[in-house]
Amino acid sequence: MFGWLATHPVALCRRASAPPVQRRCFRMSPLQLTEHLPRLGQVLYVADARPLAALDEPPPGWLVEQCELAPLLHTHWLMAASMVSDDGPREWLECLDRRGNACARLHLLPDTDYLAWDALLAAAAPTPEAARGRHALRAGDACVTRFRRRHLAGLLALGRAAATPISALGRDIALRIAQAEAVKLQWPAIC
Repeated sequence: MFGWLATHPVALCRRASAPPVQRRCFRMSPLQLTEHLPRLGQVLYVADARPLAALDEPPPGWLVEQCELAPLLHTHWLMAASMVSDDGPREWLECLDRRGNACARLHLLPDTDYLAWDALLAAAAPTPEAARGRHALRAGDACVTRFRRRHLAGLLALGRAAATPISALGRDIALRIAQAEAVKLQWPAIC
């Protein structure tokens, strides 16, 4: 009986409001962001499904090793968001482009380095609410990702690092977030 109740809370509380989401805005350049991404360890990365043609030109001297990482090079603001869901606390970062349009989302997982997550936010400049663009994130596929930044033929390249095993709790949380976002979850080969 209690197992069923735990998996069907919405059916019992149709009039319950959605949990409030706390948001804070930070100014951060693509260069700063890519310095911190490799330190995070594994995060759940959700890129915007809009065509890449909708994005501005990337910063000069940069490459992405996978096209779905291109939105990260267009980030000018981070919107740090947190809430308490029926699964427990959740934190994520909305990456906003120059016009305030959401272009990617990074979700904190149990396997993420929490100190690196805090250091990323500490390195960003807090700002009043960024101008919100016309486009909310149209989520594409989600993927548990570790980032790497390297020099390649005189350019800086942003890519995915080799996958490492993810904890059972991390796997469960990633699945629940993907369900909540209504996106397909892709797993790195090692999982």
